[in-house]
Amino acid sequence: MAVFYNFRFARRSNFAGSNSKKYVDMKKLEIFTRKWQFFALLLLAQCLLVPFASRNFSWQDISAIVYTTLGRSFQMSLGHWNILFQALSLLFILLLLLFRNRFARVFHIYVSVSYLSFTFLQNLAVTEQYGFSMVTVNVLMFLLVSFVWIGECFRSTCRYSFVNLRWRYGWMIVLSVFAYLLPFTWDGTLDWNPVHFFYKNSSTSFCLMTPLFLTLMTLNLPQVSIVTYRITALIGVVMGVYNMGSFLNPHTVFLGILHIPLLSISLYATILSYQKKYVKYPLAELIGT
Repeated sequence: MAVFYNFRFARRSNFAGSNSKKYVDMKKLEIFTRKWQFFALLLLAQCLLVPFASRNFSWQDISAIVYTTLGRSFQMSLGHWNILFQALSLLFILLLLLFRNRFARVFHIYVSVSYLSFTFLQNLAVTEQYGFSMVTVNVLMFLLVSFVWIGECFRSTCRYSFVNLRWRYGWMIVLSVFAYLLPFTWDGTLDWNPVHFFYKNSSTSFCLMTPLFLTLMTLNLPQVSIVTYRITALIGVVMGVYNMGSFLNPHTVFLGILHIPLLSISLYATILSYQKKYVKYPLAELIGT
């Protein structure tokens, strides 16, 4: 019996030891995201990471390169593939709501792949004017978000029991669903036809899916990885602020409206992520159970 007990104890100790390193690393990352250096790096990235263009690059045309890259990104040429991506996104969300924590790891894989897809589908383009072009700062920010979500696939620190489902978060649900449904045509006309949802591209858009992912995490506070929650929200705030510029052009006001969920939900989630009552490291996070 003593030998058997020691074997079990040793096996559990080795398991806890390997996961405690992940715990320590994530705690260091959580602490770093509370320091001024982190915000300084984030701000410097916006100023120093200029877009890339393999042809006709000019410092005076930086804004035009960004606009052209985003407007003609690979996402815009998905065509009928949007039907598949929209259907898959809806399926994964429904399965999470149905099976909850039993579906957590699969959901994390889906979110990780989604953010990797956002990175390359939305921020890369090939055009006659600029050749191959890339919005560099977006690529790095999106990769940071995908990095923390990929970590969730291995740590499984999020628990989807929806213990935090309360009326005060109702506005988040409404706004995130609004962004996800994308009830506009490309000329800004309202379109609430549910069938048309499958022909849109919200499921391959960082700005339209992030409000939904953050809302799902908010409804499960404090049983989520605060690092993943915070970094996703912070990058969401940055992208939301950028897109508020859409209100300056009368032809793109509808795009500004579509990004109100991203900015408001990301800002609120960022504030929540810095509240002490949510910055916890339960035993489950330490030993990986």
